[in-house]
Amino acid sequence: MSSNIGMRMGAIEYRRFMSMSREEQARHLVGMGVVLTLITSILILCTATRAPTHCTRGVFLWPCIAIGLFFMVVFILGLCAAKNNNEDLFACHLLGVFIAILALIGFIIFGYVAIGPGIDLSDVKAREYNLDDYKSGWLRARVDDAACWATTSACLRGDRGAGCNAMTKLVRDPDSGLFVPDGGRWHADMSPIQSGCCKPPSSCGFTYVNGTTWTPTPAAATNNVDCSRWSNDQQKLCFQCDSCKAGFLDHTRKAWSSAAFFPIYCLISAILSCWSGLRYGSGVIHQ
Repeated sequence: MSSNIGMRMGAIEYRRFMSMSREEQARHLVGMGVVLTLITSILILCTATRAPTHCTRGVFLWPCIAIGLFFMVVFILGLCAAKNNNEDLFACHLLGVFIAILALIGFIIFGYVAIGPGIDLSDVKAREYNLDDYKSGWLRARVDDAACWATTSACLRGDRGAGCNAMTKLVRDPDSGLFVPDGGRWHADMSPIQSGCCKPPSSCGFTYVNGTTWTPTPAAATNNVDCSRWSNDQQKLCFQCDSCKAGFLDHTRKAWSSAAFFPIYCLISAILSCWSGLRYGSGVIHQ
């Protein structure tokens, strides 16, 4: 029923628009283009709430905020230009939209270049992470840099809410042989960071004691360098392991994947706004 009401209202608005003069139609489209910049500003600021922010030092967050606020300024310019019929202000509005479009394109490209390709583990219940699965990307190079990883790992260690302090009892999954949270006590799966940084890889064959305490066994695997990097010291654990770096990369990639459609929608909206202004603005604003 609601869809039928929406269709009827849309038909009424369409007939009303078609009954307008060409000048009124142009003014209406220019106004819609200006409003689109406001919608774009809100959407891109929403991206900031979903962008990868966990120990990424703001490389995704601050561009979202800057572009969103810039769109807000552009909207105010367009609103003032339309209200006062000021061609100069409207020209500044269109220039601002064009600059914002370039910034959005650059941000989207940076996001995908920074994340790089990785394997899809979304359907895998028991997960362990391998750095070799992430062969390229700006962030991949950053985790290989000792100084950068020292800062990132310190941030991960300091995460009291979602880090290793949130780990509880683990049990071995009978299907995969990997250690996973005990479903009876902790229904949520381990995050990529918890899986990679807060326990040794299952291939090491360590004996699980409790929490983040493990005991090496004589038959422990030696072909995985992360086995020798593990420590029961709460300040060390597996934060220097390749599995921890891979878990961080996967966590960031998933966060970007859930946020990326916002700037893409914003780009389409900004292009439509720019098109309406260029197509109809010159015949409306000076009148």
